[in-house]
Amino acid sequence: MAEASAPKKSLPKINKIDAPYWQAAAAGKLVLQKCRACGKVQFFPRAVCVDCFGGDLDWIDAKGTGKIHSFTWVRVPRNPAFKEEAAICYINVILDEGVIMESRLVGYKKDAVKMGDRVKVVFQQTHNPEIKLPMFELAD
Repeated sequence: MAEASAPKKSLPKINKIDAPYWQAAAAGKLVLQKCRACGKVQFFPRAVCVDCFGGDLDWIDAKGTGKIHSFTWVRVPRNPAFKEEAAICYINVILDEGVIMESRLVGYKKDAVKMGDRVKVVFQQTHNPEIKLPMFELAD
């Protein structure tokens, strides 16, 4: 009888638009795009500015801090690869730069999460040594 392979977690499919974002994450840095024409900061990475549709975008270092805008708990994940990690707290974070980022809350104090809690970014290594995922933990 053949052994069943363990379910794998999916990873981002990196493309030329978001490659700088993932390279920075692999180095433990959170970066955002900023339009040179209008100054709008945006997340997630795109080919053009969401405000003026200009294509001249810079990458800026984010502070990596923000506050929880919303959260929900997943206690029974649909993907069996996440079974051992349940319960998982998914959050929407308003970064200090003003953009909203969806991620996960990790860390030993996550059970005490409340709306408006301050958080800071941390990076979790994946099974691919070139990809780290940005997640958040409650700030002290």
